[in-house]
Amino acid sequence: MVKSLDKKWKELLFSASGLGPNFMMVLMGAYYTDALNPVALGGGDTFQAIMAGTCFIVPALFPILYAIGKIFDGIIDIPFAHITDTLTTKFGRRRPPILVSFIPMVLSYAMCWIPIGGAENTMLNTIWVMFWCFVFFAAYTMCLICFYGSLSTTCTDEPQRMRVSGYKSFFDTINYCIVYALVPLLLDVFKMHIDKFALTCLPIMCTILIPVFMIKEGEKYGHPEGPALDSKKVPVFKSVKLVLGSPVYKRWLIVECLTVAVLQLFLVSMNAMMIGSLGFNGLQMALCNTAAFAPVPIMLYLFNKLKQKKGTRFAYQTCLGAFAIGMLAFFVDSKFVMGENNVPAQMVVAIVGGVIASWAIGTFFMMPYMAASSVSTVERKIYGINHSAMYFAGEALCTSIVGALAGSLVYENIKMLFISKAAKGIVYAGNYALAAEKFGVA
Repeated sequence: MVKSLDKKWKELLFSASGLGPNFMMVLMGAYYTDALNPVALGGGDTFQAIMAGTCFIVPALFPILYAIGKIFDGIIDIPFAHITDTLTTKFGRRRPPILVSFIPMVLSYAMCWIPIGGAENTMLNTIWVMFWCFVFFAAYTMCLICFYGSLSTTCTDEPQRMRVSGYKSFFDTINYCIVYALVPLLLDVFKMHIDKFALTCLPIMCTILIPVFMIKEGEKYGHPEGPALDSKKVPVFKSVKLVLGSPVYKRWLIVECLTVAVLQLFLVSMNAMMIGSLGFNGLQMALCNTAAFAPVPIMLYLFNKLKQKKGTRFAYQTCLGAFAIGMLAFFVDSKFVMGENNVPAQMVVAIVGGVIASWAIGTFFMMPYMAASSVSTVERKIYGINHSAMYFAGEALCTSIVGALAGSLVYENIKMLFISKAAKGIVYAGNYALAAEKFGVA
């Protein structure tokens, strides 16, 4: 077989392929829905909204459509994975779909951030942005599923696969560091609204073109990915059945889905909690998020050491416990508990909680990638069947459904609820003024 990753620097470069698209997806997950409907960001000016205090979508309709879009993002993983697993061209099976999907991915992402109806026509904006979200989710999925699916043949052995998985986790961590720790500060310093920032960052998506130049497949290289496996190509329904028939994989999916449900709900609401509930500014947010993400490389190293001594299950359980403590810190830290004008104490609690949670953050990036890649590689060695992309598709489908329910339907409705200690009640309202009026204190 022709080795694509015959040098360590190539492993590092190849693992960075998803950095750009994943950065833009994390940015969308962290800021997009609040940018369109900033009700949870408080009543003041904030650059995390497209326009402070202005809702550009229909609040009752958008969460439903966005949840459907995220579920659609998961469902299309199955047919897309089958396409790239069975595609036969002179240029190979992974590279052509990336090239075809790249421009639609970039264009649709840009359109998602441009509500053409302005503040007046929220229904038009809702339909417009959701159309482009569907296009983006489809193009993004095809690009990433091709990259992930190439790992079983591009990496020659388990140690190399572990190294590439570790490098990818590092880049994922960098993405989250920038999005959650640095972006709030950059927006405040440059007085740039989040939609303009997102459009400025579009060129970073070019990293997904790295596999086009690094994967050695197709006619030029004698089809190293193909002929020996052509006789064992798996029909799509049988491929799905094989994936879901793996006991190890099914147990992992259950754990992953429960983790993602909580994680998505937390991540999508984190910035709104810092601004609206804790009252932090951009610098304070940057300090707290840096405390959570900066220790991740060291924590990943220690996690791997613990995994070798105590096993994957025990090590992962410690991560779940640590992240639960980190999330609890936000509740303890809120003005609802601590009251007003307690910023120093809030900062201490937030930083300590962030450092504890950092034990888990890198692992959450690494485990899904490593689990699917390992299971598919074992199957390929034993049965000679190469449908590795379907394992990533199975993860994506399940996590997209639970992520959509948690991050779209649940969060988008929770953020419309307002709590008043004085009135001892909870109301559903579009903004602080309407909530105050309903409480009878307007």
